[in-house]
Amino acid sequence: MAVIFDDELIPAFHENNQEAVLAAFREYFSAMLQYAYQLTNDQPEAEEIVVSTFIKLIAMRRNFKTAADVKAFLLVTTRNGCYGYLSSLEAGRPSKKDLLVLSELKPAPVAGVPVPFTTDMIIALYDGIQKLDTESGEVFKLLFYNKMTVKDIAAQLGIPVKQVRASRAKAIKLLRALLTNKSATTPSH
Repeated sequence: MAVIFDDELIPAFHENNQEAVLAAFREYFSAMLQYAYQLTNDQPEAEEIVVSTFIKLIAMRRNFKTAADVKAFLLVTTRNGCYGYLSSLEAGRPSKKDLLVLSELKPAPVAGVPVPFTTDMIIALYDGIQKLDTESGEVFKLLFYNKMTVKDIAAQLGIPVKQVRASRAKAIKLLRALLTNKSATTPSH
């Protein structure tokens, strides 16, 4: 039987108790994902926004006094993430602003539970980036390390915007496969 996330779990949530954290995910993840999808009309982006929101929630968990505070934070942060994404589309900026938001590269085996990245997986990711073909590697680095816009990358590399997006997608597909293989060979802790 699943534990309901309520005010009684807040002290355990503050202490990063696994049962309390999982209860928060079970209680709110699906609703936040549906909300994000309604705003973005983009399922993968909605998933990334919600996963990022939950990561922020866990990092700030000691700031919340009630379950209602947690829900309000999730709603506002998810909404702001969606609006940021929609603004980035209009400006031509990449929506993935941080390499360490890796949910796109390694989907969660259980909905709502972020994948814990091991040191081996981070090293494998770094090695994988080095092994990408020249264009995909350059595009990926400019997007995620330098946080350049798609238009700026296209201008810098002298290639069409569509080609930048295709190179990004290729890099993510290859890195996702690499990380999936690495996590299958890495024992869980």
